Order: sequence, then structure tokens, then C-alpha cells
Amino acid sequence: MTSRMTDQQWEAQNSNLGPAEATARGLCWCCVGNGVLYTAFGGVQRAVPCRECRGDGKAQR
Repeated sequence: MTSRMTDQQWEAQNSNLGPAEATARGLCWCCVGNGVLYTAFGGVQRAVPCRECRGDGKAQR
């Protein structure tokens, strides 16, 4: 049996790194290098591909 993360734990996978610092490191400002954004509502957990970097996690020029 696998344990399921709470919605808060799922969303915590998004980084707390700020947009300016992410860009300075060469990472996408939106997903900060993850390539996806984690969202949850009412127990439905989704990983949505980042539109800004198209999922590669790199800063766009």
C-alpha cells in the first residue's frame, strides 16, 4: 500500500526560490528548474508542465 501525500505536501514540491534568484542561476523563473508546477485542490493532485520553459526548467532568453 502506498502512502499518498497531503495536498500541502504535494504543493510543497514547488521551490521557494525567488524568480530573480532562479533566473540568476539559469533556471526558469516560474517553475525554478522543476519543469512542472505542482497543484492540488480537494485531494486532486496534478503536476502541470510549465508554460514558460515548456518543461525543460531552463531560463528563457
